[in-house]
Amino acid sequence: MEATTERRRSTGAAARPEAIIERGEVRFTVLTPRLVRLEWSGDGRFRDSRTQVVVHRALEVPPFGLAEDERFIEIDTGVLRLRYEKGGGRFAADNLAILVRHEGVQVTWNPGDAQKANLGGTYRTLDRYDGDTWQDGSTLPLEEGLIARDGWHVVDDTHGFGLDDDGWVEERPDGDRQDLYFFGYGRDYRAALGDFAAIAGPQPMPPRFVFGYWWSRYWNYSDEELRTLGARFEKERIPLDVLVLDMDWHTTPGLSLRPGHEQNDVFGEASGWTGYTFNRSLFPEPAAFMRWAHGQNLRVTLNLHPASGVMPHEENYGAMAKALSWDTSTHAPIPFEGTSQPYMRALFDTILRPLEKQGVDFWWLDWQQWPESKAHPGLSNTWWLNHVFFTEMQRDGDRRGLIYHRWGGLGNHRYPIGFSGDSVISWTSLAYQPHFTAMASNVLYGYWSHDIGGHTFHKHIPRPERHLEPELYARWMQLGVFSPVLRTHSAKEASLHKEPWHFGPPYGDAIFAAIRLRYQLAPYIYAAARQAYDTAVSIVRPMYYHWPEHEEAYAHPAQYMFGNDILVAPVTAPVGADGTAPFPVWLPPGKWYSRDGAEAFEGGRRVERAYTLEEIPIFVRPGSVIPLYPEGMRDLASVPDTLILQVFPGAQGATELYDDDGASQGYQRGEFARTRVRNRHGDRAHRVHIDRMEGRYKGRPAKRTYVVEFLDAGIPESVEVNGEALPYSAEPKPGSWLFDAAWLCIRVDLGLVPVDEAQDVVARFVPEHAAPAGLLHRMRRAADAVRYLKQVWGDISALPDDVDLAGQAARVLAYAVDEGDDEGRAARFTAAVRAFEERFAGLAASVDATPIDDAFKHAFADRLGR
Repeated sequence: MEATTERRRSTGAAARPEAIIERGEVRFTVLTPRLVRLEWSGDGRFRDSRTQVVVHRALEVPPFGLAEDERFIEIDTGVLRLRYEKGGGRFAADNLAILVRHEGVQVTWNPGDAQKANLGGTYRTLDRYDGDTWQDGSTLPLEEGLIARDGWHVVDDTHGFGLDDDGWVEERPDGDRQDLYFFGYGRDYRAALGDFAAIAGPQPMPPRFVFGYWWSRYWNYSDEELRTLGARFEKERIPLDVLVLDMDWHTTPGLSLRPGHEQNDVFGEASGWTGYTFNRSLFPEPAAFMRWAHGQNLRVTLNLHPASGVMPHEENYGAMAKALSWDTSTHAPIPFEGTSQPYMRALFDTILRPLEKQGVDFWWLDWQQWPESKAHPGLSNTWWLNHVFFTEMQRDGDRRGLIYHRWGGLGNHRYPIGFSGDSVISWTSLAYQPHFTAMASNVLYGYWSHDIGGHTFHKHIPRPERHLEPELYARWMQLGVFSPVLRTHSAKEASLHKEPWHFGPPYGDAIFAAIRLRYQLAPYIYAAARQAYDTAVSIVRPMYYHWPEHEEAYAHPAQYMFGNDILVAPVTAPVGADGTAPFPVWLPPGKWYSRDGAEAFEGGRRVERAYTLEEIPIFVRPGSVIPLYPEGMRDLASVPDTLILQVFPGAQGATELYDDDGASQGYQRGEFARTRVRNRHGDRAHRVHIDRMEGRYKGRPAKRTYVVEFLDAGIPESVEVNGEALPYSAEPKPGSWLFDAAWLCIRVDLGLVPVDEAQDVVARFVPEHAAPAGLLHRMRRAADAVRYLKQVWGDISALPDDVDLAGQAARVLAYAVDEGDDEGRAARFTAAVRAFEERFAGLAASVDATPIDDAFKHAFADRLGR
């Protein structure tokens, strides 16, 4: 019997006819060389509409071979060879086999095969988890990821709900059927993620402000308190982009968590959690408050728990009831049903839109109630609310969609960002979050936002003993720098403070430094967000994406790649008695540089190092060009005119600067610009070429100031831009270059130049004036050791001269470079370096000859040797 196929109007939902092989009760669709859709239908009808997971199948048809006889169908894509026995009925091990061939490795899959080495996906929430362990001792029930060391994965979409042309839920088809997507990729994990994004949609780019600092605390803040808080951020010169208002922004009648005082509403839900009316005792004039926030370039998000519907005490209850023709004579609450189109339309139009007009920028959905829709059993309320709120925001003009909610399952990567919930405050939780965040990229959920510092204490800790360890918080903030989102949050406890100024040195210093570094890295992070949209590879991704053939890439889940060029291993253990935390890092094969370019490491091995509080194990690929914003930013509402290009040592490298308007959906329509930067380093010249900016978008600048920083460099004989020599300046000045001895960095300020013109920067060297390898690291070790020695020196006598001079090596080098004529600069620098190296070699002996205590001598020597 000839099969019939259900057709839908949804653009791109149906595959191209030439990709489809349909025979009676089965249909095979070749989507990519690594991806085949497998359908069996007892009634011969197949689904071409969008589903929760799959929204696009009209891909370019890859080449494939088809061979069949009376008994078998065989499809060969080069990577996959599928063989099905006709008339075999439902797919089973005895009628279907797929051979995966990748880089000399072959594996065969049959329906029913269990994966042995899935690399993990993510989970809805970390609420009450201490690391991956819940308060009852159970382990986090992670969902499977799309990739596995088995080399294949199957997504079963048989029971997925459909989405109609308006994006609304459709019931699952009737009848006995199978709808499977087979991914066969060997070790090409990134290709597998790209194939999934091709059919399930890309990771959308959040607005640029998302990558700034978010302030959040569960606290009954008043308008005045938040203004005071904002003023303190301003006074302390701490940048801030998002203000998160938790539960107490709205009225909370009946809310209590005290045992014996809890109340339930008419729906059986805990009273007070759902609310849509501002608490006027806290916010007398909500619109005026939000005008103030926007005047500070702050975005505002409000917490919603929508499960209890709309109560009669809400300000807009009447408007909601009128929109639904609801009888208000009995003052009955309007019950919630998220899949009811009339209910959700009325909720948006009569309650949420008016709040948005007052100034709410996006919503924090905090669904914690029944897991599935009552009208559509099997449909996750979390998944559905993510879909509805995000797509509703996108329909409103040209704004980028943005919500803040928990993971709802496959397909939810289209609705960033994630709120991971109320994790326990502990070193264990901190240590787990790098792994959890990176692993989520295996389902394309690349934008988890964690409660930096943890949310709440272990229940067994008495309240008087609940205090946030400053060191733990500082380390968590450092993790936040290299997370998709930097957002602090905490439970409603009076003693639980996370304001950066609440912590004295050295912890406050480390926290401030982390926030500043986050804003400096913003252009690198934003470009990585574009790469995630284009390639399906998230900003934070596991090591095995890049080094799948190395066992160590799987054995070190606490470290990860942050974008393409930076490897991060956040310290997640407290320091010891010596003030350092041992933290081993596996470096992949090849050379790697420390964040400041001061140290070079040969990879392919485990590096054993100990780190002080202010140190973060950050490693950069050789030749990388890392774009940075200058220090001093207040927010990401607009981008500065100046862009710093940090060029790391290495023979060659390249990057691509990315720009768009930061707010609209135009980036999906080609409204963006890219600027390619190439770096080549030889013995006598180091060249950085900045191409002209390609592309257009609203707000595209006509000019930009580029500052090129050659890290870990010696003194050049000359610096040229577009073939013309630049003058040296001891102070920063446009159209000049200087040598920063504290960083051993050549800093070239091109000044304000047209973005439509290429810029060619060349530093020329004489090899004998090159800086010795590791010089900057030795200078910093010497400075650190001398600072220590001054603190413990118990004699009235002065330190030995060589010790004092070695401790300020950067200043001595700066004087050698700046004090004198241009022609002798390189020779003076070389002589000063030689003198420092001699001093450094004799430092331990110099101190050993003094009468200082032996323990201090050993500690001094240890600091020199780190």
